[in-house]
Amino acid sequence: MANRAAGTLVGTGPELEPGTPGTVCDLIGCRRPGGPLESACLHELAAERDGPLPEVRIDLTKGAAASAAWVTVARVSATPELVLTEMRPGRAEDRRRRTAPHWTTGPRLRVITLGRTRLLGNEGPIEGRWLSNRSGRILKFLVAQRHRTVYTDEIAEKLWRESTPASVKALRYFVHILRTDLEPERQGRGKSSFVLAEPGGYALDRSNVEIDADEFEAHVAAGTEAGRAGDHVTAIQRLAAGVALYGGDFLADEPYAEWALDERDRLHNLAADALRTLVRLRQGQGQDDPEGVLADLERLTTLEPFDVEAHADLLALLVQRGRRSEAVRRYQALRHRMLSTFNEDLGFSLADIALR
Repeated sequence: MANRAAGTLVGTGPELEPGTPGTVCDLIGCRRPGGPLESACLHELAAERDGPLPEVRIDLTKGAAASAAWVTVARVSATPELVLTEMRPGRAEDRRRRTAPHWTTGPRLRVITLGRTRLLGNEGPIEGRWLSNRSGRILKFLVAQRHRTVYTDEIAEKLWRESTPASVKALRYFVHILRTDLEPERQGRGKSSFVLAEPGGYALDRSNVEIDADEFEAHVAAGTEAGRAGDHVTAIQRLAAGVALYGGDFLADEPYAEWALDERDRLHNLAADALRTLVRLRQGQGQDDPEGVLADLERLTTLEPFDVEAHADLLALLVQRGRRSEAVRRYQALRHRMLSTFNEDLGFSLADIALR
């Protein structure tokens, strides 16, 4: 039951009649439809946990003594069936843990693959040298093959160049290490939230694992479709959101891994095509955006150092905007690159560019 001070601080929940005593769950909104704790009860969670739950902030209803409250819930160790709730006034403008806390929604893992590999868990970054060791490479391989189950002998063959009973046994051991690295608090051989054992192999649990490459691809696909439908505003927004996620080549910290090459090339080409489409859309159909075009062309020419047409477009824009010194430097670098790599000179001069 909630005491009088708690009721004064928190106010009356929308489902309580004035003057009716309620539980703390009523006051803080456990399982209240539309609230941040709609799918969870803090007290049920605390009853299953040895220590207190992390402090969480809730917005209070009109008529409460404060606009927000900080809530900490913990099981009473001497009397396990009792749960203690502590509340203190908060401020609405304090946005820390404002909505549903991660421990009410289950474990989540976000894998950043575009650029150097990074992992984000419920509590923040997951770091360690293990990412560059065998357990980390198993995770990266599963990410590269994220749309299917990968057989154990295939993993051993791709990562260790052999598929023998000994290598398969070692693989199972390193998968166990990987699961522990990702979830240090996992009990013994308890079920992994992220790496599933499937018949004959392993797969990522896509219900709990988010991968930035998939988000990037979804934005680009939606933007491309919107462009084809003539909705250029939406197309620009979605394509820009997609290329913003492209922080570098797929699994850039595995530059020599043959098993990553196809996916790396596919996503690289997708990013380049998205940038070309963005440039075209920003330049036409009343969406003229010189700064956006310039930024997109700079990114495109970095991704595609031998795309002479893209470089020529960038040079023309630099000259138009009076950035002639930069145009000269870029022209000379491009000419040297083409001559040294293909023994091929450029078919235009800067004077030609200035006349465009």
